[in-house]
Amino acid sequence: MPIPFSFDHFYQYDEILAFLKQAAGEYPGFADLSVVGKSYEGRDIWCITITNKATGPHNEKPAMYIDGNIHAGEVTGSHVAMYTIKQLLETYGTDPQVTHLLDTRTFYIIPRVNPDGAELYLTTPTMLRSSVRPYPEEEEKDGLRAEDMDGDGMILQMRVQDPSGPWKVSEKDARVMMLRSPDDMGGKYYRIYPEGRIHGDEERPVKIAPTKYGLDINRNFPANWVLSQGGAGPYPLSEPETRALAEFVLAHPNIGAFQAYHTTGGVIYRAFCSKPDDKMIPADLALFKAIGRRGEEILGYECMPASHGGLGAVRAGIFIDWVYEHRGIVGYTTELWDMMGRAGADKKKESSEKTPKEQEEDQIKQLKWQDENLGGKGFVNWTPFNHPQLGQVELGGWVPKTVRQNAPPGKFLEEECQKNYKFTNAHALATPLIAVEGVSVTKVAENVWKLGVFVKNDGYMGTYGTQIALQAKIVKPLKVSVCLGGAGEVVGGKAEQEIGHLDGRVAASAGWYGPGGTTNHEKKVEWTVRAPVGTKVTIEAVSERGGTKRAEVVLQ
Repeated sequence: MPIPFSFDHFYQYDEILAFLKQAAGEYPGFADLSVVGKSYEGRDIWCITITNKATGPHNEKPAMYIDGNIHAGEVTGSHVAMYTIKQLLETYGTDPQVTHLLDTRTFYIIPRVNPDGAELYLTTPTMLRSSVRPYPEEEEKDGLRAEDMDGDGMILQMRVQDPSGPWKVSEKDARVMMLRSPDDMGGKYYRIYPEGRIHGDEERPVKIAPTKYGLDINRNFPANWVLSQGGAGPYPLSEPETRALAEFVLAHPNIGAFQAYHTTGGVIYRAFCSKPDDKMIPADLALFKAIGRRGEEILGYECMPASHGGLGAVRAGIFIDWVYEHRGIVGYTTELWDMMGRAGADKKKESSEKTPKEQEEDQIKQLKWQDENLGGKGFVNWTPFNHPQLGQVELGGWVPKTVRQNAPPGKFLEEECQKNYKFTNAHALATPLIAVEGVSVTKVAENVWKLGVFVKNDGYMGTYGTQIALQAKIVKPLKVSVCLGGAGEVVGGKAEQEIGHLDGRVAASAGWYGPGGTTNHEKKVEWTVRAPVGTKVTIEAVSERGGTKRAEVVLQ
């Protein structure tokens, strides 16, 4: 039965929980719900585990981890995560790719990491970055605090006429504000502030009060953490949400692929977030780029290291850095929704690097796009307003929550869900996948047998995932064992043998050839056993990231 799902609005906490419960209830053979931790305000953080239980338990299969909405207002991420859940469950048996994935892999999906922040964001005009915990101070500072002054349910911008102001109205489009050139004089000029109210002394110049929501949960992970990083928190994993995610990843060593959904900008970020590419092991860099290229092909987004992409600053304490550097997992942060790209604006340069004319052109292109595609509803025209402290001002600007920060509900939100779901599946298919093949039995004496088996890796990644994981011994080597069910004994070779790791297809494509020009993607394991005719033998191969496979043979 289809799971009801809408693209016409962003889901609140109770709606997401109802969706997850219905998904698990409709597909008990494929889905289980669990709570990974609690938020700052005590809400449960829910995870749904998806796999075909008939083909094995979730922890015996290679796994992909997906989350959304770690940042309060980036609610498009929750929608993409829920769409992924719906598609995986409803298309099993009809979509060959999905059927193969759920038969052989596991998905751990947390649609809403930050339920507190998202709830405040979706139910009030407030804009906030991340956690609702006041930080670094409990009390708000004086100054101009953001507030919905005209009661329209949005916090926009205020423009105030000031002869010394740095802004002026574009001659090409009266909605656009552009910076004055050095020799501008004799016109109308403005200062621009967030829509809000001044608290404390109404002094000049107007000072913007720092937000009381100074934490950034995605700067609170241990990798490269520094106190000086904005929003980092008092110490790594100080926040209940980040600790819950880290403990979940640590408790699931089968996770070999990672996807975090954020907004906005139309970019696929990869590690590193705080170091240049030449600091990464070359083989791992090649792996990140290879999977990232599939993302570029599917999404039309550029894949780049977060250390010098998009937001233009080195960032510490990021989740994708932690999962790679501390767990050896290939992970990406996709910044969903690309209005600039859709409008044909220049994304190659940072806004700060553009001339005022270039910035003006970008704004005009985006306004034209929203006029044509959103009927002009993405921008509120500048409207006079009598401010109780500043006098006559004008309120207006971009609709912040459902146009600038998130994909507009409707067809654009649906498109983001559809194409990112495809990249998710491509990434999951790249995980390692072991197989047990070619079991042989040879009688060497009365009730004495020689057993042989080939253990292979059919996946793209090696069973270690990444070279950093291999070097740091983060992932345990493969173990292959034989069980005679108490009917005999192993007389040659150890009953359980450790065989190291197996390369994936990426090794061949990257040219990591071993002796004779081949990769180390399979190994033969042998035993000599003493047991009567008719004994059923079970051979088991266990790989933390490549799964568990078994084969049975009867001695005869």
